[in-house]
Amino acid sequence: MRVRRGFLGWGVFLILAGAVPLAVRAGYLDSDQIARLWTLWPLILIGIGVGLVLGRTRFAFIGGLIVAATLGLMAGGLLSTGMNTFSGGICGQDSGATAFPAREGTFPVAGEVAMELDCGNVTVGMAPGTTWRVEGKDRDGSGPEIAVVDTTLRVRSRDGDGPAWFLDARDTWQVTLPTASRLDLDLQLNAGQATIDLAGAALGAVGGQLNAGAATLDLGSATEIRTIAFELNAGSLGLTLPNLSMTGSIGANAGSVRLCAPPDAGLRLQTGDSILGSYDYAGHGLVQDGTTWTTPGFASATVQIDLRTEANAGSFTLDPEGGCD
Repeated sequence: MRVRRGFLGWGVFLILAGAVPLAVRAGYLDSDQIARLWTLWPLILIGIGVGLVLGRTRFAFIGGLIVAATLGLMAGGLLSTGMNTFSGGICGQDSGATAFPAREGTFPVAGEVAMELDCGNVTVGMAPGTTWRVEGKDRDGSGPEIAVVDTTLRVRSRDGDGPAWFLDARDTWQVTLPTASRLDLDLQLNAGQATIDLAGAALGAVGGQLNAGAATLDLGSATEIRTIAFELNAGSLGLTLPNLSMTGSIGANAGSVRLCAPPDAGLRLQTGDSILGSYDYAGHGLVQDGTTWTTPGFASATVQIDLRTEANAGSFTLDPEGGCD
């Protein structure tokens, strides 16, 4: 049998990119081991160098194999856990940051909150009343751009500061939202991390976009919610679903999603036309009908959660052992 060297590198890449998520699911690799796969990047340079040194010999393909294998392992780690560790590592340090002046205001009855964070950390929580508050630290204490128009609060990273790469101080925000106001929430996270606990919140639409970002979103104790809509691009999302009927959609492009559902909720999870998508719904009692997975008795369930979950070179995990934090 003759192996075509032109396809050998692609084969090695795809085999390892698929093998790593399978090893994680089988329990052979944990999150710490996956995180260390990113430290293999110098092998890419070594592979290129080997290829140059052996370029005129019959062993020239070895350099390409080293590069393909390294990229395959890193891609497999990305498919398994998203950008959790990578995004935190490139976004600077917590030390050296300066506190910025806190800002606050009120939402009388209802409001919309839009947050856009580039390379940093944001923690969102709830408090009684109608008052919102933004506080935290950044490189020079100037704080994020905060605009309030009617009942809309917009918080975004300042233009012109540039990302907080490696040794710079990262932006760290603490955002407190009121439980007495009905809120819509939109989050755009670019190479950052978010921890969002909406206990006691009355919510309309919740959504956002994670670009090389990692977020955990706890809706488990929300008092009201209508819909969710998230898009992940090389991102990671841990989502605790509410014990409330709701609809929504989540798209994971080279990302990973962990879903934690209430024990008695009826689930209908539609996978759509996924490309290289991974789902573990079969092991949780759901019944498959084409591209839809449904809890038996869904139609009569008191709580009905209907989600479109679509992964392209990504993965969805339902009720993982480690939870969704």
